[in-house]
Amino acid sequence: MEFTIENDHIKGDLRFGELTISPDETYGYRPYELFVSSLAGCSGSLLRTILTKRRIAFEKIEMQVSAVRNPDYANRIEQLSFSARVYAEESFAPQQAEKIAHLVVKNCGMIQSVIQSIDIKFSIQCIHLNGSKN
Repeated sequence: MEFTIENDHIKGDLRFGELTISPDETYGYRPYELFVSSLAGCSGSLLRTILTKRRIAFEKIEMQVSAVRNPDYANRIEQLSFSARVYAEESFAPQQAEKIAHLVVKNCGMIQSVIQSIDIKFSIQCIHLNGSKN
């Protein structure tokens, strides 16, 4: 990876293409957004893989992420809560959702890279395509 630091932003020349990073969201993606996105991308991809391997058919997965930051210490991230909603034809039990969430946290390389310094919470909710929740 190669990065060029310019006036209001940094440009990364990455495999997929150019990525513009800036603390000012009018010039590029904020570092905080990229950090959270990398964790969501890694854990979401892993969740999809686990569901597929367990033969749990789903239509889509949505993920909401909330953060607790500490303004007294460089606005560092102290907690991230991931809430995944799996839209499926057949619902699965809350106990199964907890087991899958544990597997995601345990096997996601990005989460494991920061879990010693950030409190990570990961939950999964199954939403039956007829509208009921588990």
